[in-house]
Amino acid sequence: MKRNILLYALLFFAGISTAIAQENIFSESFKKGIPVHITNNRDKGYTIRLADDGATVTSGNASYSEEEIWYLVGNADEFRIYSLKGGKKLALKIDGTATEAAATMCPAKDATPLKLTKQEKGGYAISPADNTGLSFNMFGGAGRDIKLYSSQDDGSHWTIKKVDTKRPLVIKYNAQTEGGFDTNTRIGNIAITIDGNTSGIMLNKENLPKTSTCYLPHDATFSIAPGLVCHGWKMNINGGKEIADQKLPAEGMDVTVNITADKENKYQYLFYSPDEEGIPYRIPAIVTTANGYVFAINDYRPCGNDIGFGEVDLMMRHSTKAGKEWNGHSWSEPVKIADGIGKEALETWLTGFGDPAVVADREHNEILVMSVCGNRVCWHGNYGAGTPENPENPNRMARLRIKFNEKTKEWEASEPQEVTYEIYPLFKDKNGKAHVGSMFIGAGRIAQSSMIKVGDYYRIYCAVWAVEAGSYRHHNYALYSDDFGETWHLLGELGNDFNDSPAPYGNEPKCEELPDGSVLLSSRKGHGRYFNVFHYTNFEKAEGYWDVAVATDQAGDLKFGRNDTNGEPLRIGNLLLQSVPTGDGRSGVSVYYRLLSDDPATYTPTELSKGWTKVQISDRGSAYSSMCILPDGESIGLYYEEEPGIYSMVYVPLKLKDILDEETYNKWGR
Repeated sequence: MKRNILLYALLFFAGISTAIAQENIFSESFKKGIPVHITNNRDKGYTIRLADDGATVTSGNASYSEEEIWYLVGNADEFRIYSLKGGKKLALKIDGTATEAAATMCPAKDATPLKLTKQEKGGYAISPADNTGLSFNMFGGAGRDIKLYSSQDDGSHWTIKKVDTKRPLVIKYNAQTEGGFDTNTRIGNIAITIDGNTSGIMLNKENLPKTSTCYLPHDATFSIAPGLVCHGWKMNINGGKEIADQKLPAEGMDVTVNITADKENKYQYLFYSPDEEGIPYRIPAIVTTANGYVFAINDYRPCGNDIGFGEVDLMMRHSTKAGKEWNGHSWSEPVKIADGIGKEALETWLTGFGDPAVVADREHNEILVMSVCGNRVCWHGNYGAGTPENPENPNRMARLRIKFNEKTKEWEASEPQEVTYEIYPLFKDKNGKAHVGSMFIGAGRIAQSSMIKVGDYYRIYCAVWAVEAGSYRHHNYALYSDDFGETWHLLGELGNDFNDSPAPYGNEPKCEELPDGSVLLSSRKGHGRYFNVFHYTNFEKAEGYWDVAVATDQAGDLKFGRNDTNGEPLRIGNLLLQSVPTGDGRSGVSVYYRLLSDDPATYTPTELSKGWTKVQISDRGSAYSSMCILPDGESIGLYYEEEPGIYSMVYVPLKLKDILDEETYNKWGR
């Protein structure tokens, strides 16, 4: 009996000591601080990182570096957070008590009392001591502000682990950074896996440290290897691929990351996402001007999302070496050509500008940019159906121009103009019924004819993603302009209903001219594209008819994974190209190509779906893309979205001689 009592007592005390060990993350003072690391339960690769005095605390990729190690001074019911690196004079403060109040660093005397609450799903809510209904939340990933949000949200739950500061993992950097493109400043990611959870250290050549010191949990198993290596760089660990499944020895461990510039790599990052302020870029468009400049234009999204969610701007860079001298290396500094005001805009259309659709005139040194704008999410536009309770507010449209000043030799952008009500009435029938409730022009390159000229400009073509009025069904129409976007007209008849559109159920569309002047519509869909062709009966009057749309993966061999993503057609002589991602997810941006017959009878949607060959350009996560013919006439410029980030904006020049098979190249008629 005594033995049983003793056994129960031992088990009881063992249970207490285990509980204490699990909860032993608090210290009575900064001096006696117990170092801990805090990771998010929903996105386990993210952590809370130190900020400067007065600055907002942000989330980041968990590398277990000094900036991520904290002291919880107090107890579970009331404690304050100090940083190991920040010292005892800095602590964490919540700027308010309501949802979305941000965490900042401040003098320790002003720190906010906090409370830990265990969660049934694991981890803790980190809450103001007087309001456990709210908790720290990282609001969407690396680089985002730490703010208060409902403590019931999965992103508000955190795992807190003690780390061992006496056994450091010291990462040394041996870098040879000379010789690469000046645009490629981010080197890549060192992937660190701690007990099965992978995160990383992003390296930048402009502020590359000599070492990174990481503090790991006491018995952690870790691996370290190059993760996503950015274009233009090579990396290895201690001369090899990785260090795998190690435990730190008693004295800690040193490893060396060797970095060299990859001088043969032609890929260039024109914009990294997110930028230093955590703001993403998206939606590429690229064109070549008559005098040989190459322009890259895309979204910049302070609101973090599409038009309808707040401020979105348009950013531009152009190559600074024209014609044959242009080598794909030298680009202007970024310029904002359309500046959204955000939700406080007094005029709706000024809220944001995005999804640039761009064309450079073949004769004049002039660029047209068409943009969706305003504050309405595309699905919810209600052109022609406004009520006092829900006033009419479709996706709005803007136009701006960029012209070359011959005196100053500079490119100058006009202020945007709203053109919403110059375009939407085109989609009303003779009875005044609106067939389209909301729409935007497919972003990327607007096509320009090489043979149809009515007035001072060659005809241009674009296509719109449109929502059927009164429903959520999306489809496509095509527009043309004979005065370089000053006025627009519908290409073909409006028809009587949804199924009369050139591509029922088509998503984001683009146009391209075929050799006989007919117009190819290429529209986004999963596994392939929707193709349709407009055949002219009268060029000058723009009269003709649409064929019947087909799915290329069913009618031919232009097929790929199930991703449903924007891409672009481009014709150079008798060579037709189509860019698009090819993975089941958004990955593997590729360029497909095929030759065109000189027989217009073969310019049907079904025939154009056949005979394609694929060249993969991206080996990682990648999405939207746009193409232009480079000044040498023998190369194309591909501008597309790719990791790191969602997404960085990547440019690569591609010589057709290098990407086409020999037979196709020899038969290609310039």
